Amino acid sequence: MNSPAPRADPRRTTVVVVGIDRYEAGAGWDLDGPVADALRFARWFMARGVPPERITALLSALPENAPEADDLPYTVLDADRATVHRTLLRTVTAAPSDLLWVVWGGHGVVDAEGRRRLLYADATVHDPLNLDFDALLTYYRSAPGHPRQIWLVDACQSLRDPWRTRRLLPHEDYGPASPLTARDQAVLFAVRPGEAAANLTPSRTGLFSREALAVLTDSAGWPPDPGAVMDRLRDRFTHLRAAGLPQQTPTYVWSRTWDGDEGQLLSLGHPDAGGPEQLTDLTPDRLRILTDALLAVEEFVEPQGREEILGLLRIGVRAAIPRHSRPRLDTISILRVCARRLGALGELAEAVLLCAGGGPEAERVHRLIVETAGPRDRHGA
Repeated sequence: MNSPAPRADPRRTTVVVVGIDRYEAGAGWDLDGPVADALRFARWFMARGVPPERITALLSALPENAPEADDLPYTVLDADRATVHRTLLRTVTAAPSDLLWVVWGGHGVVDAEGRRRLLYADATVHDPLNLDFDALLTYYRSAPGHPRQIWLVDACQSLRDPWRTRRLLPHEDYGPASPLTARDQAVLFAVRPGEAAANLTPSRTGLFSREALAVLTDSAGWPPDPGAVMDRLRDRFTHLRAAGLPQQTPTYVWSRTWDGDEGQLLSLGHPDAGGPEQLTDLTPDRLRILTDALLAVEEFVEPQGREEILGLLRIGVRAAIPRHSRPRLDTISILRVCARRLGALGELAEAVLLCAGGGPEAERVHRLIVETAGPRDRHGA
């Protein structure tokens, strides 16, 4: 399932770790864990051979957690908007690497348009300064000097936040996208849209950061294959959910795999597209229910949005779908093909959640598909 990661020199790896415990908004936003996690990740990178001078830590610590910058061998800066912007848009882009790692821990939200936002340390309720993470990823797919990238984000993608009464959150534009197909960009999220990321305050760590760091520590070779890391994380979180811990689902998205194949993988497994087909019994009534549910999702009805959603499916599934110009017939065709490919219905449900930002209509689609698909087809959906 996973392709081997290409060789890379840790001495030519660039690392940015972000940990935000404290926000200008006040104590109600405090977290006890992201800064400690950022320091743990920095130690892990150094243990794997990354030179300290190639590591930058952007931190906003609670007073009791503040590290002594003079005691740390790498650069330590603030995690306010101006410093984060300068680091990611100027300093990092000006210094080429074989591999770029960015690890972020703190508050996050999905806005009214379904875009992921990460809050800067100087954010307040009335001025929620934030990084448009989707726009930043797009920028880095065309930014020179970093052909391979791994991003780990331990932040909520919640829809319930103090700013839902606002039509739009303020955001930054990083310029027009001009993607370069040579970029390998793997992104591991702590949760899928609509979910909250658990912070284990007594242990001063995020649940996702704890588990990700454990998997990375046990991984051989450099760099660890992000697909294999997500496989192990998915298994670990399946056991954690069964044990009654928070119901969060890590999500993995990539733009081009290590061996050059294009594609995207969500929190599901990645069945062999060339394997035998698995029929899911879609009765006419169930097909009508699923069709109506999908057509209630605005992002799915819009032709461009539907193409973005289908772009998240395996190429073997996408290529097998006969397309129609009328949305209802196109939806029926999509569902019938996905029902005949192992895992494809689950992938469709996750893709709708991702692109629609976890809204109620998308959540209903996800629930109906989970009810419809057989156990082998769900793959953790």
